[in-house]
Amino acid sequence: MESEIEKCLLRNTRAAARVMTRRFAEHMREFDVSTEQFSLLASLVGTDHNSVSALAEFLAIERTTLTRNLALLEKKGLVKLVVAKKGNARTVELTSAGRQLMQDMTPAWRQAQNMAFKQVSQAEVDQALDVLRRITAELTQHEAK
Repeated sequence: MESEIEKCLLRNTRAAARVMTRRFAEHMREFDVSTEQFSLLASLVGTDHNSVSALAEFLAIERTTLTRNLALLEKKGLVKLVVAKKGNARTVELTSAGRQLMQDMTPAWRQAQNMAFKQVSQAEVDQALDVLRRITAELTQHEAK
């Protein structure tokens, strides 16, 4: 019989995240980009949440963590920060090198995804993603209060 701690959502999601992070990192090592930076770059492909604030919210990370990673990616020439036309907001754009890197990394990312998908059905993946998104949205709402 499983103990209460073995059923802990936090422990299980963190364990799964650590293992998946290591596996994805193995597939992407040759590109000199961390999995966190890959997630950030991937979040900029074809999306509307390119302001620093919207991107931090979408990725559910602190703005300081995002800013640090953006600075590293900007130094590598993969993103550029642009001051918004109104207010003091900043937006983030992929550079041509960033778009090319994402194109180059896609096969490695797909390999890592496929490796994870071999363990479960597509329906299970869809269900898990739905549950995680709902939990994230609910907990995010409570943070804002």
